[in-house]
Amino acid sequence: MTKLFRDVDYYVVQASNSTQREFELDFADIIEVYDTNETTITTQCGRTVIINWDNNYFKSYHVIYETAQMQLHPGMVEEIIAMLRHINVDGETMQYIIEKVGMTDQMLRQLVMNNPYTDTSDLLKERVRLSDEYLRSLSKNN
Repeated sequence: MTKLFRDVDYYVVQASNSTQREFELDFADIIEVYDTNETTITTQCGRTVIINWDNNYFKSYHVIYETAQMQLHPGMVEEIIAMLRHINVDGETMQYIIEKVGMTDQMLRQLVMNNPYTDTSDLLKERVRLSDEYLRSLSKNN
């Protein structure tokens, strides 16, 4: 695989299968920032990936990039974010906004795919536990 075809997923997989030191040695030619707990690279498609480490092992990552939509409407996303911060938006309100713009399924997928597996599995276990408790409480009342 050539560097040209390497994207976010490739680097995340490599990081999750390496120690921080191994990863930084393997990709020293494209790493922009070395830090104790972070490594920053930019992919060929222009996405900046910040890989977070914990005790020299992969912890999580996040991607910073300007989407095509953001390029079509410069500054507008920042204005929307400022408005949401101004009203001190809470989780329920943000969920309502996401539902009203028809992005629930896409957001769920993006959040699941872009967060560490353990976070997703922990939340699913919690959801199952709460559902089981609710069903038990219903059966006790009948």
